[in-house]
Formats: sequence, C-alpha cells, structure tokens
Amino acid sequence: MAFNICIKISADEAYYMDIQKIEKEYQQSFKTAVSFLYSHPNFPVTLGLNGVVLSWLKKNHPEAIEVFRELISRKQIEFLGGGYYSPVFPLLFPVDRSGQIEKYTTTLKDCIGKRPNGISIFYDIWDPSLITTFQSCGMEYLILDSTLIPSNKSSYLPLIVSEQGKSLKVISSCKNLLPAQGETPEEYINRLKSLEKNNSSQIAVISFTFSDFVKFIKSDIGKYIASLLDKQNESDVNFTLPGLYIKNAVNFIRSYIPAGMNYDAAQWAKKAFVKSENKSRFPLTIHDYLNTYTENKKLCDKMMFISMLISQCHGGDKLRRNAASNKLWEAQSGFNFLNIPSGSPAIAEQRQNAYRALNEAEKLIRDCKNTSFHESFTSFDYNTDGLNEYVFQMEKLNAVINRKGGIVEEFDSMVSLANYAASLSRIENFDGSRDLYNRGLFIEHLLDDSEFQTYLQDKKTTSQVFSQTLFEEKKLETKRFFLLLEGKGNYSSLKTPVSLRKSFTVTSSGFMVQYILKNESPLSLKGNFVSELNFTQTNFSLADSEQQYSLELIEKSGTKKGTVQDCCCLNKEDVSNILIKDKKNGLSFIIEPNEECSFSSDVIDFERPTDDDQTVRKTSRTLVASLYWNVDLGPGMEMEKNINLSVISVKKNKK
Repeated sequence: MAFNICIKISADEAYYMDIQKIEKEYQQSFKTAVSFLYSHPNFPVTLGLNGVVLSWLKKNHPEAIEVFRELISRKQIEFLGGGYYSPVFPLLFPVDRSGQIEKYTTTLKDCIGKRPNGISIFYDIWDPSLITTFQSCGMEYLILDSTLIPSNKSSYLPLIVSEQGKSLKVISSCKNLLPAQGETPEEYINRLKSLEKNNSSQIAVISFTFSDFVKFIKSDIGKYIASLLDKQNESDVNFTLPGLYIKNAVNFIRSYIPAGMNYDAAQWAKKAFVKSENKSRFPLTIHDYLNTYTENKKLCDKMMFISMLISQCHGGDKLRRNAASNKLWEAQSGFNFLNIPSGSPAIAEQRQNAYRALNEAEKLIRDCKNTSFHESFTSFDYNTDGLNEYVFQMEKLNAVINRKGGIVEEFDSMVSLANYAASLSRIENFDGSRDLYNRGLFIEHLLDDSEFQTYLQDKKTTSQVFSQTLFEEKKLETKRFFLLLEGKGNYSSLKTPVSLRKSFTVTSSGFMVQYILKNESPLSLKGNFVSELNFTQTNFSLADSEQQYSLELIEKSGTKKGTVQDCCCLNKEDVSNILIKDKKNGLSFIIEPNEECSFSSDVIDFERPTDDDQTVRKTSRTLVASLYWNVDLGPGMEMEKNINLSVISVKKNKK
C-alpha cells in the first residue's frame, strides 16, 4: 500500500477581499502555478478559491478559466467547495450556511462546468453542527487541519464523523509534512514513506498558498517530485486527488471532532492580543475568541440580527430580498473577524466594512416590503448576555442600548451606513493606558476634583460609578420610543450613595437624554458630572495627519468659537452647542445641552498587533466628546440635565 499525498493550493487569503491585490498575486504567482500544472499533466492538485476570486478570474482573466476546464477534463485538478465569501460557518444560521455554499457552487459550476464534492472551511473554524449542512449541500468530505483531530485518531487514515444521522468524511491537512529547511529530495520522500504504518491506504493533505506553491515547484524537492510524476515511476508515495481517494476508500475511522479552530487563531483566543498556549484539554472555539474580543462579538450580534430580519421578511420584492441576503453574506466573511495568516483579530476598517454591508442589507429589507417602513422599539437579549437590550430601528438611525452603563453601544447611521459607536477600549500594553469600561455614546462619570483633572488630561478614570453600573429598567414605552433606566452607586472614598435616573427618547434623527442625579446620603455631595460620547473612526482613507471629525462650539451668548480642526486636549467653558462634523461621510452631529456646560474633547489612537505579534500599528481612533457640570448637592437633593443629539445630513466634501 502506498501513502497518499494530496497537494492543496489556495489563493493567498490576505488578498481574498482586496481586488487590487488579487491582480498582483495573479501576475506574481497564480500564472506561474497554472502554467506549471498545464505543462505537467501528471501532477495532481486540489484548488481552493472563494467566490470573490473565482468571479474576478472569470471577469478579468477568462483564459485562466479555460485552462481550469482543460485541467478538469484531464482529471488533473479538483476544486473544493466552500462559502462564497469565506464565512465563519459556525456563526451562521443554517439558511446562510447553505446559501453561501450554494452560491459558490453555482459560480463554480458556471465557470468550469462541475460541482465540487469536497469542502474546506475558513481557518479550519469547525463545529459538529456543520455536518448536516455540508451533507445536504452535496459535500462528501472535508479537509481539516490535523491539530483539530483527536490525537488518538491522527493515524493518517480518513475519519468519518456524524451528526443527526448525517455523515461526513474528513481528511487531515498536516503542516508537519511540508518540506523542512535543508531537507534533500531523497530525505523528504523517505520521510513520507516512513509514515506508512499498516496495510490500509493512508492519506494526508499538504496545503500551500499559490505563492508558496511557486516556491515549492522551484525548489529541489518540487522539481524531484515533478520528475517522478512525469516519468510515472511507481513509488511508495502516491500523489492523488482527495475526491478520487474518497471514491475508492473503504476504511474510515469513526470519530467525533469537537468544535475548534486553527491553532494560529486559537493562540490569540485566551487573552486579548496576547499569544498563549492552550493548556486545557478542551479546544478553544470561535466563541471563546469572540468572548475575548468584544468588538468582534458586537459585529457578530449585529450580523445575527440582520439575518433574523431577512428570514422574517416574507413576500415583497424578491430581488431586493436576495440583494439583502448577498450583502449579509458579504459581511459574514471571516476576514471581517480575523487577520490572515496571523490569526489576530481583524482591524477596525474591516469591521466597519461589515457594518456598512449589514446596514445596506437592512435598508434593502425595509424597501422590499409591500408596506412602508415603520419605526420600532423592541427589547430582547440582543447580545446573548442573559439581559435584555433595547433596540431602536428608526428612519435615519439604528441604536442599541445596553443596561451595563446604560450606554448606546451601537449607533448606525442609515445615511452613511457606518456604526459610530464601534469604539475600542484602550489596552495598557499598546495604548499606554487601560479603560475599565466599554466606550460608546452617553457614558456617565461622577468624579472628585483630583480624578476629574486626570480625566481632562487623557480621558482616563478609575471610577466605576455609573460607567460600569448595571442600570435597572424603570419604564418602557414602545409607542413613544421612551426608555427610563436607573443606576445606583457609591461615590468617592466616603462611599456616598448616589443614584442616576437616565431616560432616552429616540426620534427619527437623534436622542433626547435626561439625567436626574440624586444625592442619596445625609451628607453634602460635591464633584463633577460627566456625560461622555465616543465617535469612532469610520473612514479609513484618511492620511495619518488628517482627522475625520472637526468641532464647532457656540458660547452661551450665541457667539461661534470657530471650527476646531485639532480636537486633541480641547477644554472650553460656557458652551451652549457643539457641532461635530463628519464631512467625509456627509453627516453632522449637533449636541445641545439644556443649559450651558463645560466641554472637553480628545482624540485617542488605538494601536494593535496586525500581521504577527511583533507588528503593532495604529488601526483606529476615536473622538471623545465630554460635557460636564459641577455638582454641589445637599442631602436628598437632585440635579437635572438634558442633552439633545441630532444627526443631520450635509453635502459631502468632494475633495
């Protein structure tokens, strides 16, 4: 019996969602690899391309598609199936899983005339629930990274896994079978031969990107293997296609593969932006990853909500509904969650691209119904934390309010389609400071004078009064779009009990927020009350020196203080109105307190690892706009403040 090797080639995954980079890879490596295969008809290869790349090839390089058809007719290559946009399958509803697979399968069949019968998944993010979907979509086998396969089953024999009466064959992809540095061709072939341990025909997959495959075929080992195949020499190592192997295989090991993910990504899943080994006997999953990176979890929550809206849309314009589904699938791309190949979280720009696609999907759903859109206010467990959140779907905006901190944690403009509340929180190792709360809109702080001065300097506070308080729902009126929350805490080292009643009235174009701060103690209370709004960067085409937002302040006398381009470390008193301009996206945010306030702003840059744990660069920034008032309350006394936030559309800057 010979040991079977399948060579799998996929496009460099970092280029999948960047059309400009696809052309670069095509010229540098793709053409060379395809030309090699065409001239070596006995060299079998399995190809894994997602729908974006395949559709691009059909449009821009139809000659490559013609070569693929020729190689298919020779039975030299085999295409793997998958999701059109390389989604993270375990995060999708079954209807979206099968929809993405069928969209890619249809595209592939249209290009090369044949459906796939095997599948590979984005970054090997696996869950047993995928078996039923894959089997129902006509997939017979899956290629999965060997690190996910239980050690007692990793004998290079194909596995068979089952779920609810459906089964799927699994072939392992082994990084340890890649040629080692300095290894001679004879040593490499002998190493592969030594893996044959029993009388059964064993198999493993060796995975390359196109650029790595070009390096391989130019190496001594690649040339040696090509010469063996050209001469059709018999060997104890057989290079084949996985579909051909599965068709003739009779021995499969019954197994259960628990949920897991590629080892490179799993290293980042335990602690935020720190690589660490998983010493637990339980594999880390994509859900562990999301729980570590809240910015990814929030995107996933939005994605699930839009998927639910689409599934509940019946009747109406079918074309718009299909277009909405396609936008949803675009947002579900794994590249919006993970950086490849490092496995670290995707940068903020990718998440904003996903939010835009999701908001566009919602706009299409609103338009496809037979009746006009009706604004709504609902309360349910939006982010699956066991507590209800408050979801507003208005004409010009969407908002989600979280009881923890009573903050607006998602604020989507239906004009620019961006999420302005998707701010990061600082991490000490990268940003020089650590935030103890999630940044969003309408976060409150009650600070003594010393804490307040520190806050004015760098928008940092260790106080957790209100910013981390779990607010209690006191009143909810869905028809009026009104929500009243109450939070309680202990202020300063004296543990003075205080309460804050915080009400939201949401309109089609903004918020009206009322605060009632009460001194619940028998002692006087003095300090500073702050309402903080964080506007995240949503436009990433800016130069490093250019800011997305500018400020215009109006004094209580009505005098304009002029437009402020540099919003860093700005502190002003007696302000009656604040205008925050986002000219790049054609929006302005008008903040109107009911009485004069003091105002402070700053811009926070966030630095994060991107390509690997050594590369740290600026990936996002946030404009922090803080309104504050002095507090001097006697025992049992209250203070009331109101803030109105309006969003208006303006002409975009054409520069």
